[in-house]
Amino acid sequence: MSREIIYRTSGQNHGLITRLINPSIQGKLTKPFVFFDYINGHPPKNSGFGWHPHSGIATFTYYVEGSTDIQESTGNKVNLGVRDIEYLETGNGVWHKGQIRGDRYARGFQMWIALPPELEKQEPKSTFLKNMEITKHREYHLLLGKYNGLESKITPPYNLNYLEVNLEIGQTWTYHTPTDHDILFIFLYEGDLTGDVHSQIAELIVFENGNLPLEFRTLNGAKFLLGSAQSFDYELVIKGSSIHTSHELLRNSIQRIQEIKSNILIS
Repeated sequence: MSREIIYRTSGQNHGLITRLINPSIQGKLTKPFVFFDYINGHPPKNSGFGWHPHSGIATFTYYVEGSTDIQESTGNKVNLGVRDIEYLETGNGVWHKGQIRGDRYARGFQMWIALPPELEKQEPKSTFLKNMEITKHREYHLLLGKYNGLESKITPPYNLNYLEVNLEIGQTWTYHTPTDHDILFIFLYEGDLTGDVHSQIAELIVFENGNLPLEFRTLNGAKFLLGSAQSFDYELVIKGSSIHTSHELLRNSIQRIQEIKSNILIS
C-alpha cells in the first residue's frame, strides 16, 4: 500500500528562481517546511540576494552546482561551494545576503523551517559545513535529522529529516518513514522516478499524512530531495520573511530587525 499524493506543483518561475513552497499556501501542507526555492540557471553578473532580514525560522542553503558568497549581520562570511551547507537559525532576528558567483552554472535550494517557540526567542546562530563533513550513505546525504542509524552533523530545530537522494540506473530504494513523522514531500531535480512515485523533473510532490514507507524506482538514475517531519501544530503568523507562532513574538522580532538594520550597511 502506497501513500496518496495530495499536492503536486512545478511552482512559479521568476528567472533563476522557482518558488515551490510559499508559507501561506503550500506551507500549510508541509510545515515545519514552510518555504522552498529552486535556483537553476546561468546567473547574470552580480546576481544574488541583497541584505534582507529573517526571524522565527531556520534557513538551509545548499547548492549542487555553482557557488555563492554569504554574509550575515552576525559577522559571519563564507563561500558555499558544491554541496556545502549554510544553516542559519534566525531566532529573534538577523540579516544576511548572498552573491551567486557568475562564472559557472548554478543549481541550488533554499529551505525555510519554522522554529518552535523556545527557539524563536533565541539569538541567531549559524553552522557551515563542507561537503566532506556531511553524513553520507550510499544512496543519500543526510542533511538534517536521524535515519537508518545515522545522524546529521547539524541538529535540526524540530523532529524532521532532510535528505538528498542519489539513485543509480535501475535502482530501487525505499524510504522507511519514521513512525512519528506525518509530513512528507519530495522534489526531483534530475532523472526519473517510477514505482510508488512518478514525477516530472523540477516538480514538488506532497504526500498524505501518515508514516507508510515509500518505494522509489528509477530507470535512468534520479536525484531528489526528500523531507519528512512530525506535524507542526502551531499556527503561523507571517510578515514577509519573518514567520512566528504568535503575534507577540513577531512584533518583538520586527523591532529587533529594525535595530540591527541601523548597524549594518544595507546595499
